[in-house]
Amino acid sequence: MSTWSLTQMMRMQAPWRPVFARFLSSAQNRTVPPPRGSIDTPKAFLKAISRTRRDLVSNSTCVSAVGEDWNEMFSLTTEKLKGAGVPVKERKYILWSLEKYRQGLHPSEFAYDIKKPKKVRGWGPRVQKGYRVRGELRPGEKRA
Repeated sequence: MSTWSLTQMMRMQAPWRPVFARFLSSAQNRTVPPPRGSIDTPKAFLKAISRTRRDLVSNSTCVSAVGEDWNEMFSLTTEKLKGAGVPVKERKYILWSLEKYRQGLHPSEFAYDIKKPKKVRGWGPRVQKGYRVRGELRPGEKRA
C-alpha cells in the first residue's frame, strides 16, 4: 500500500471545490407563504401595506405590476417592477414588505408611512420657524 502525498490528495479534491462553491453562492429558492387572514389577494396585500401618504392601491402602476396571482407576486424582482414603471421608493417598499410577510409578520407590524415634508426650510439650525436664532443677520432680516 502506498502512502499519498499531500499534493496528490489536493489534486484529487480539486475538481469538487468549484462545485461546492457554486452551491454556496447560489441564491436559495424563496418560499411562497400561504394567504393569512384577510390578506388573500395581491390587491388586499397592497391595501394592507398602504398608509395615508403612500396609497399603493390607487396607484395603477403598482397594481398592474403586482398582478392578480399570489404566487407571481412573491416572484417579483426589481427589474420586473422597474419595467412596469413603479417608482424607486415604492419598488423598495413593496419588495421589503413581501420579504417581511414571507418571514411571518403581519403588515400592521411592519408597514410604515413616508416621512412628512419639512415645515421649516432655510439655512439649517440657525433658522427655526422662519426666524434667525443665532449668527449674524443678513441685510433686511429681523431678529425675533
